[in-house]
Amino acid sequence: MAIRILAVLLIIALTFPVALCIGCGDESQPYGPPQVHFPEDEGAHPESGVEWWYLNTLLTDSTGREYGAMVVYFNPGLKIISISDIESRHSYPEVAFSSSDYNEGILNLSWGSDDHWYRTDSEAFSYRLEANGTNIGLNLDLYSEKPPLLVGGDGLIEWTYENSYYYSLTRLDVDGTIELEGREIDVTGIGWMDHQWMESLSDRGWDWFSVQLDNNTDLIFWQIVNRNQSIDSLDLTVMFPDNSVYHTQDLTLERLESWISPESGAEYGTIWRVQEDTHDIDLKIRARYPEQEIRVLEDFESIDFDFWEGGTTVSGTMDGESVSGTGYAELVRTPTGMPEGAPDIWQ
Repeated sequence: MAIRILAVLLIIALTFPVALCIGCGDESQPYGPPQVHFPEDEGAHPESGVEWWYLNTLLTDSTGREYGAMVVYFNPGLKIISISDIESRHSYPEVAFSSSDYNEGILNLSWGSDDHWYRTDSEAFSYRLEANGTNIGLNLDLYSEKPPLLVGGDGLIEWTYENSYYYSLTRLDVDGTIELEGREIDVTGIGWMDHQWMESLSDRGWDWFSVQLDNNTDLIFWQIVNRNQSIDSLDLTVMFPDNSVYHTQDLTLERLESWISPESGAEYGTIWRVQEDTHDIDLKIRARYPEQEIRVLEDFESIDFDFWEGGTTVSGTMDGESVSGTGYAELVRTPTGMPEGAPDIWQ
């Protein structure tokens, strides 16, 4: 609902036709009219209290070494960027707060003088991302192999507090460079983009997952988690190889194994199982390695906010066939306090 990650203090007509159906191969029943439109809704929605643009990627260099990377920009002004070296099991997260420039009507996002995320082709879902931290960076060309997925079927879903507009680009072809430990590394890979906006967030968190299966099927699912750790709601949207869409809230999501952070003491699921009956979904999602916590405000004594964000591997069955793939997970809980002067987005 990737990270889209939190805002702690914090948060075309379709260019391509998207076939919407209750189940791929089942009797077709369209969802309601699209609630998200392109390219205008790629831009900022200043009337919304919380908005974010998010990307996760699995990248490979010329030697076959794998990296995970994510970046998210929030309005109000928060940026989180992280690169993980999967072989060495080491993550390099950075958090920054600053004013930013979010254009309306088209994706053209600037952060300071160094970061820029913008559309490069008016006729295709093609983008350029330049995102820089103090010691890490991403310089990536992104091209969507599929039309946008309107999450929930029409792009308007229940989130932590009320309705949220939400779309994803579920299968991005990625090419470019990353900067890591003073080196510039040529990489290629697969990516996932989320854009979400709403009035406000409540005091709930979430366990969120994106999955890209090797058979060209993509899934996004999550559960909203109350402060007492009970589950408020669940949601699943599937995009099939023919771009048809299936949505349901009738699923189960189970945490099978966990890791406890030695720094924060927080417990995060590292192996999960998701099941759904209509498409005989039974998948296990495994963290590529546990140590992928991001500590957003560790320098503030008045707030406790940490979350887990990292790459996963996926295996199991769907529609009677064995499947496998990759993904990302984002495990978020509500912060327990707020630094003085921070935007009150948690209402």
